[in-house]
Amino acid sequence: MEPAAASEVVLFIPDISGFTKFVAETEINHSQHIIRELLEILVDSNSIGLKISEIEGDAILFFRPGAPPSAAEFVEQARKMFVNFHTQLKRYELQRLCQCGACTSASQLTLKIVAHRGPASTVRIRDHTKLIGKDVIVAHRLLKNSLQQREYLLLTRGLLAGLKESNGGLEAFADGADSYDEIGAVEYKYLSLTKYREEVKAEKPEPFTVKNPHKVMELPQRIDAPAERVYQTLIDLPGRMNWIEGIKRVELHDGKPNQIGTKHRCVRDPTDPEIVTGDVKVTDTTFEFWETDVKKLVSLKYSVRRASADASELIVEFFVRGNILVRAIFSVLLKRKMKIGFEKSLINLAAFCGQRAH
Repeated sequence: MEPAAASEVVLFIPDISGFTKFVAETEINHSQHIIRELLEILVDSNSIGLKISEIEGDAILFFRPGAPPSAAEFVEQARKMFVNFHTQLKRYELQRLCQCGACTSASQLTLKIVAHRGPASTVRIRDHTKLIGKDVIVAHRLLKNSLQQREYLLLTRGLLAGLKESNGGLEAFADGADSYDEIGAVEYKYLSLTKYREEVKAEKPEPFTVKNPHKVMELPQRIDAPAERVYQTLIDLPGRMNWIEGIKRVELHDGKPNQIGTKHRCVRDPTDPEIVTGDVKVTDTTFEFWETDVKKLVSLKYSVRRASADASELIVEFFVRGNILVRAIFSVLLKRKMKIGFEKSLINLAAFCGQRAH
């Protein structure tokens, strides 16, 4: 399809800083999930009428035809995206169970934003409008610049020239410039976004466990595999097909990594309840997390302790709601069945982790 005639557009690119190192050095599945959620946050934070041209792995190319917003509107848009971006990362950090490289390093990601204005042509490719033109190249090249900061809003002189009040709202900006082959010098003003980190607020969710827990059973298991591997195997919900005795399927609400609040159901028979991941605690030597049924009748506490570099001690503790009726029902109807099933499952888990260790 032939491109449409060139017209003036605002080009606005939020770019996730640290993405290349993040993906290169971490588990690809979890890193993709984290980046996808962050990009969705940026799209949902659009408040100045931006349209999506392309999602480019670690960045989004937004555009807006016609007159640009004011400098104050650009700052507010950048502030909103930045705060929402870091709120999502903070929330993820407080809720996560996973100790893989992707999940533990996600909090190091941050955001920079480049905005430019110039003529660009559009070409329609299926349901997307792709932008082409020299100024589109300029905007992308500016993502690689001489600034030492990692989180900022950069507005080019080409953009500022089109503002109705070209100097209004720019008092806190600093001047900068870079030169590029085949483009030449590009002057801009930039504003650090670091100050907006103080607006990032997120709290760890309340633990989801039974009320007044009463311990009714404890099952130990030694496993000839590193504690990290055992823990990661335990929290991998789809992977429970590999070791839970008699399991037919795992029902999940989404494809996200297991975290506080995640619901799942390991189906062995129709009576199996839906389970909620309730809490997590990780230290240098132990990995601990809780699971509780949605009615808060029974909780399981998984504790993995590092016995040596290649061996672990796992303890599964069973708790019920602290009243006489629930304790009696568990002892009469559930305890023996659960004990037999879990003992077999833990033997399967030890064998599975041991195979992966070799």
